[in-house]
Amino acid sequence: MTCVDFPVADGYPFSMQSNPEGILLDQARNGQEQAFTQLVNIHSEKTIALAWRLVGRRDVAEEIAQEAFLRFYRSLSSFRGESSVGTWLYRTVSRLAIDHLRREKLRRKLFFFRSYDQEQPDPLDSMADTSPSPQAQMLAAETGQHMQQVLQSLPAQQKAVFILRHMEEMSLKEIAATLGLKEGTVKSHLHRAVVQFRNEFRESRKDAL
Repeated sequence: MTCVDFPVADGYPFSMQSNPEGILLDQARNGQEQAFTQLVNIHSEKTIALAWRLVGRRDVAEEIAQEAFLRFYRSLSSFRGESSVGTWLYRTVSRLAIDHLRREKLRRKLFFFRSYDQEQPDPLDSMADTSPSPQAQMLAAETGQHMQQVLQSLPAQQKAVFILRHMEEMSLKEIAATLGLKEGTVKSHLHRAVVQFRNEFRESRKDAL
């Protein structure tokens, strides 16, 4: 993927109080790069975090987020604000991530057995243990790694639905709009993902004992 560097300002040239998203969009359409930079700064953290949860690798997540922002930049002239910028980016990132996971699945049948970079923080922060006990911290780390492995074993679309629902806390309607699916299809994917996640996680925990 070609690397595209967006301009990054040292400080925001406008205040968000006087420049809501709609004004920034108008300025970006008129060629004001600082306005587009501000939109990137506003949405980059959540966009990368979503991609990271979906693909499980920080470097790939950053590439996906960059591609999403590049597509948004190219779509500025046709973007009419039917959805928010954040919703548009979530939709694009989710679909790019699903495409990536499907390609990886074809490329490597044992994708979910890949090793994890222990130097990077676990994006599943909800599994972190704040107890100072070394045994408790070790158990939390092992549990987080098991969860990552099980998550990676889910089919791409089921994984996306599971993450958008249980980690991003999106409604079924929002997930359907984001992934371009019918709400009933989302419910079906979510049910299968939850069942598979529980079964595989239970088995992985048995193996760890």
